[in-house]
Amino acid sequence: MQPIGRNKFFPLDSPFAPFSIPAWSAGLQAVDQSRLLEASKTFIHYGHYTFPDPGLFITPVADKKAADRKAPVQYIEPWLRLRDTWLMRLAKEPSLATSNQHWRTFLAADLKAPTDGRTKAANRIRNTLDLIIPQSDTYSGVKMRKASGPLVWQDKEYPPGVLPPEGVIREILWELYELNFIRELVSLDRRACAELDLSDTAQLLDRQTKIAKCFPIESFQYVTIPSRNRGLAADDFSERSPCITALFLVMKSWRGDQPKIFEASEENVRNFSRKAAESFENLVAKYYCQQFFTYFGRAAQIPHRLFATKDN
Repeated sequence: MQPIGRNKFFPLDSPFAPFSIPAWSAGLQAVDQSRLLEASKTFIHYGHYTFPDPGLFITPVADKKAADRKAPVQYIEPWLRLRDTWLMRLAKEPSLATSNQHWRTFLAADLKAPTDGRTKAANRIRNTLDLIIPQSDTYSGVKMRKASGPLVWQDKEYPPGVLPPEGVIREILWELYELNFIRELVSLDRRACAELDLSDTAQLLDRQTKIAKCFPIESFQYVTIPSRNRGLAADDFSERSPCITALFLVMKSWRGDQPKIFEASEENVRNFSRKAAESFENLVAKYYCQQFFTYFGRAAQIPHRLFATKDN
């Protein structure tokens, strides 16, 4: 596992990691960490993640010891056993974001070991499992996959205790980035959008419709593993440009200072030259990353590419 103190504003350094997108990677690294709203620290989910941070699963490239390459297995297994159950819980409980420490504790826990000890460590593990694993009386029939059974990913089974293929791990981490980004964009919009009444269902549906245009249709409601890079991650700029414009139109409604170029109309943005449009993509990504930090006090989970390109 990468050290707790790793810089979350920089791309993951591992052959297992999804591929970074230049505009988004640069935008995250450019975040001014002095610009944090004090009110953020009192927010109930300050610094929390709805899904585990993919960085928890990664062994640094610099550490080439064979034993350390088993670290992803130790963390991938409990996540795959929880994944389906967690997605079911989110359908009923939208606000399940939890701290990075809780995710780390859960992923590192031995799910087959007893947790009835009286040590601080045992109490911490027990409390974390109670928080993350649904109680049977609330979710009848919803259980984690057995700790002794095979790992299941995309309807394929993999033996436990064995490192899944590199491509499979990259898919798992890509999905975590995508799921977190979707949830974070919705949460940020609800906090930053000016004059948004959170009790007005019609307004919330309208915002969701606008946000959905930032993604390929199926990706917003249910993330599927693509056969090529799509949406904000598309290789072809002309393909990702509509998603960039859609994200701009979402952020245009946010309160606070914005880049001067955000005063442009949708029509003007769509008629930008290729060079101007690429520069605009950088500004959109940078503004999003900065706003997320300002409101939530940590590095945003940003879009990634599942497949390598000449930029990677």
